[in-house]
Order: sequence, then C-alpha cells, then structure tokens
Amino acid sequence: MTLSTQISKTSYTGNGATTVFPVPFPFMRGDDIKVLLRQDGAQTPLLSGTHFSVTGEGSPSGGSLTLAEPPATGTVLVLYRAPAIVQEVDYVENAAFPAETHEAALDLLTMICQALDEKIGRAVLYPVSTPPEDIRDSSAFLGTCEVARDAALAAGTQASAAATEAQTQAGLAGGHVIQAQAAVAQAQAAVGGIRVSASDTTPRNLSAKLIADDGLAETLLFPGADESLRLSLALAEDPGLELAEGLLRVRVAPGNGLSRMASGLAADLGTGPDQLSTNATLSLTLRPAMVAGRVFNHALMGGM
Repeated sequence: MTLSTQISKTSYTGNGATTVFPVPFPFMRGDDIKVLLRQDGAQTPLLSGTHFSVTGEGSPSGGSLTLAEPPATGTVLVLYRAPAIVQEVDYVENAAFPAETHEAALDLLTMICQALDEKIGRAVLYPVSTPPEDIRDSSAFLGTCEVARDAALAAGTQASAAATEAQTQAGLAGGHVIQAQAAVAQAQAAVGGIRVSASDTTPRNLSAKLIADDGLAETLLFPGADESLRLSLALAEDPGLELAEGLLRVRVAPGNGLSRMASGLAADLGTGPDQLSTNATLSLTLRPAMVAGRVFNHALMGGM
C-alpha cells in the first residue's frame, strides 16, 4: 500500500442522529484510530469496542467509524490516527524477502511520522535559530506559563471587580444628580414665591411684592431664583424725606445691604445673607442732614 495523503485527523459536527462517519485516511489496525468528543472546550475520549467500532483496516482509501450513540447536536467528533510506535517485522537470515511485508513496515513508519508531525504542529516551538542555552525544559516552561496564566486570571478578576465598582459609583452619582436637580427645583419654586410677612398667604416675586413710593427708585438686579431688588433714594431734597429735630430721617429696611453711591443712598433687598429682609423697618439718621438742619435753623434766625 502507498500513502498518497498526509491527512491523519478529521472532525465532524454531531446532529443528534448520525452514527456512521467516514475515516478518510488509511490505517493498519483498528486500535490505531482514536476518537474523542469535544464540547464547550472540554474533550471526552471514547473507547474502542465500547463507544465505537472501526472497519477498513489496511485499505488505501480508509474506512468508516460507527458510534454506539449519535453525538449530540453541536458536539464535535474528532477522530485521528495514532499507531503504536513499534517495529513488528522480523527478517530471518537467508529467508525470503517478501515485498508486501517490507512495504507494510515502511507504511507503518510513515504513519508514525505523520502522527508525530500532527502533534508537533500543535506544539509551541522555539525558532530554529534559538541557541540551546535559551531553550528551557518543558517543566520549567509549563511552570512559567502557569504563573503567567494565574496572573492574567487575577488581573481579569480585578478588572471585572473594578468595572463593577465603577458601574455602582456611576449609578450612585446619577442618583445624587437627580436628588440635586430635585433640590434645585424645590429651591427655585420656594424662592420664586416670596412672602413678606407671616400673614402673607400669596407668594409672588420680590419685585411684585415691593413697590417703590415717591422718592425711591426700584431696580431689579437678579431675576429668578437669585432675585435681588435695589431701592435707591437721593440725598437731595426729594419728596419722601423728613426733616425733624434738625435731622433728616428716612425709613428703609434693616440689614447690611446699604451702600453710598454717587447718586445717593442704595439699599439692596433680596434673599441672600448680605441683603436686607423684606418685613421690617428702621430709621436711618444721615449726618449730612444734621448740617442741613443747622443751616436751615440759622437762616430762620436771620443768619446768612
């Protein structure tokens, strides 16, 4: 027999019904054929005579494999040739030299070589130019691979935990944003409706609650949730000022929002801590008015 093919392994996908599969390469004995089932990365060896049987021994075209049970759908059936590495031909001195016997021995050796070549094809190999001192023995190499594998698995676990934690923190942050938005909406709603006294039951904007009378000028500084209102009066002889007991008196709201400007005295009314409240009054005594009162009294007495 001649070996015209280098194939020594093949595979089929199970469908839950088929039990007979071709063996597309020649083999010397049935025991030379090995079979396993692969599913989800795990493989299960099958036993000859228990799980399968083979026909076609010695045929140049191969044979067939019959399973006791059909492979499940999606399962991969792998069959390959793996002859025992032996030499069973014995030549007797001065005996006949049969060609078929000699050819069978050569076929077996070729099949062994093909099986070894298939194994080497699945192995990790150093480059041909690698110096001998750089080639590690298999135990040390596998140990290094196991350490690298464990480190990679640990890194993957840590990365997965970090991703889960990041998702959790992102969810919490999203919840805080929603709470903050709700708080801002409540604050805006509360500030948008101002009551100027405890008995006031109709909340409205600050500019609508306070109306400037004669002698006062009203300026809206910041509308909306941070609404601020400025009331300004001139220090000249404008209506609304009172000259009494030699002093010029004007009633404005209390607080720290008073400021002297080039055009007069300004009082800021609003909702901030540095602005005036909207439900109380006080009398502000202006020192320049004292001078004006003395001049007025001096004029009444005939002074110049």
